[in-house]
Amino acid sequence: MSSDDYLDVQGFPGGFTVLMAVYEKDDPDLFIRAIDSVYQNDIKPDHTILVVDGPVPIKLEKQIGFTQQQYGIEIVRLDKSSGLAVALNIGLRHINTEWVVRADADDYNLPQRFRCIAELLHKQPDLDIIGSNILEIERDGTPVARRVMPTKHAQIYKFLSRRSPFNHMTVAFRRSLVEHCGGYPNIYLREDYALWIVMITSGAKCANIDEVLVHATAGRDLYRRRGGWRYACAEIDLQKLMVRCGIKSWFRAVLEGIGRASVFLAPSFLRCLIYEKILRHPVNKINHTARGLN
Repeated sequence: MSSDDYLDVQGFPGGFTVLMAVYEKDDPDLFIRAIDSVYQNDIKPDHTILVVDGPVPIKLEKQIGFTQQQYGIEIVRLDKSSGLAVALNIGLRHINTEWVVRADADDYNLPQRFRCIAELLHKQPDLDIIGSNILEIERDGTPVARRVMPTKHAQIYKFLSRRSPFNHMTVAFRRSLVEHCGGYPNIYLREDYALWIVMITSGAKCANIDEVLVHATAGRDLYRRRGGWRYACAEIDLQKLMVRCGIKSWFRAVLEGIGRASVFLAPSFLRCLIYEKILRHPVNKINHTARGLN
């Protein structure tokens, strides 16, 4: 490790561990790409924890074994699939570093991702949660849209009552504060948003880097699948949590909860339009630079 790398690593006080979960429906090829992108970063993690959430197909199992041999990652296995919140909370118990960096099993981490986080921590050492923008792509790599986040703490707090202020697969956070807050709340596919609510209302200091640092495999197929009664019920649980944490009143929570739940119950073609035309930024506004996609 060069002296420059050493200085960058020190941007993560107490070191950092990458936390990833994988389950039966994850694509083996995308999983390998995701793990490789972690270790092709400008600075390397002190440790990587991979939680295998229940039994997985043979091909994916082989890829998991290969990455364990190649990179020395620690594998934590669950007997049955228990969902992302449970898997990540179990993974957190195996982490000793102060900083946790999340990565998803089907996303590509740009090579400068960890360095950018370290650089921001050098400038603002009091931060507790750091995220960035993402480029959403189809499985074949075709760009679909950007999800751009507010950058300053005050902006993030204001945004929190309306939408999740972080892209989960981009986030780094202090393990000690997450443990203090009780870990990820078990709200179906809203566990990350719920965690930000609890952490920020508990005093966490936040920032987002105004760059695309992760290419997230999502796209139109995800927009179509992101619907149904289970999503709608999870939205109601999320609104209840906001009321308990003092972010909004019951009256506002009911009105906004009904509106947001309606999106999840809308026909898939309409939901796709809402995501692409209202909730995302078009790809054609992306500026390609040497540091990735801003």
